[in-house]
Amino acid sequence: MAILRSVDNEVELPDRCLVGRSRGCDLVLTTRDVSSEHAVLQWCGTHWELRDLGSRNGTHVGEHRLATGGRAPLAAGAQLQFGRESPPWVLVDATGPRAMAVALVGGERRIADGGYLVLPGADEPILAIYQEADGRWQLEMNGATRTIEDREVVEARGPWRVHLPAAAAGTWEAGADLVVVARLRLCFSFSRDEEYVELVAWADARRIDLQARVHHYPLLLLARRRLADQRAGVAEAEQGWLRQDDLLAMLRMKEDHLGVYIHRARAQFARAGVADAAALVERRPGTRLLRIGAAALELVPLAAAP
Repeated sequence: MAILRSVDNEVELPDRCLVGRSRGCDLVLTTRDVSSEHAVLQWCGTHWELRDLGSRNGTHVGEHRLATGGRAPLAAGAQLQFGRESPPWVLVDATGPRAMAVALVGGERRIADGGYLVLPGADEPILAIYQEADGRWQLEMNGATRTIEDREVVEARGPWRVHLPAAAAGTWEAGADLVVVARLRLCFSFSRDEEYVELVAWADARRIDLQARVHHYPLLLLARRRLADQRAGVAEAEQGWLRQDDLLAMLRMKEDHLGVYIHRARAQFARAGVADAAALVERRPGTRLLRIGAAALELVPLAAAP
C-alpha cells in the first residue's frame, strides 16, 4: 500500500488522505504555515493524485508549486511539501490503498492482511472486515454480519476508525487465474484422535501448503458435514450447514474461542493469496448456521505410527 515518509514519520495512506493542521485530518501537521485543511492525496484507481485545497502557503511537488486548487499526479519517489516550514515528505510506495483501521486513542494502525482485517488484532480478533465480490464491505462480529461504510467508527477494545477503499488494491474479478474459495480443493490429513490436522489447498495445479494448525480442526468438522450431505444427495445450496451451537458442543469450545479459530484460518488463506478468504467459513444471514465454503473436499486419515 502507499506509504508517505518524512525524516521522522511514516504513514500508510487511506484512499483519501486529508492533510492539514486540523485534528480532523488524516495526516495532521502542526507547522504554523500549514492550513487547517491544506491538501488531499486521493487514489484515482490507477495512480495517486495530490490536490491543493486553497492553502495560503502552497503545496509543492518537487520544485513545482501547485496552483490554488491545482492537481498533480504522483509516482513513487515524488517529494511533497505542505507550506514552507514543514519538512518534505516522499511517496516511497505508490501502490493502491488497503483497508485499514486507526485507533482513535493512541493512533495505532491495523492493515488488512490479504484483504482481511481483524480488530483489535490477530491475537484477539473480536471482529473482521472484508470486501465482497460486488465491492461492498462487510463487518462480522459474534457470528452476525452487516455492511460497513468507509470511515465508520467501530468498537473493539476501544474505538477504531476504518478506512475502506472504494475498490481495494487487487479487488478480485472473475478470471481464470483467480484463486477463490469456491474453486479450491481442500485436502485434510488427520491423526486418529484428530488432534493433528494438516491442510493442503489445491487451486488447479497450484499447491498451497497450509501445514498443520489447530485452527484447521473446526474446518475438518465442517468439511465432514458437507461431504456427508453430498453423499446423501442434498442440494448444493443446502449442503454442509451446521448449527453453531452443535459445532461448539463437538469442539467443547466457547463461542469466542471458535471465532478466534475462524479468523485465524481465514487470515492464513488470505496471506496465501485467496481473494475471498472470508468465504472459507460461510454464515447464513439471520441464523446461527455456518458451513465450509469449498465443495471439493478430501479427508485422509494418517497412518498410525508403527
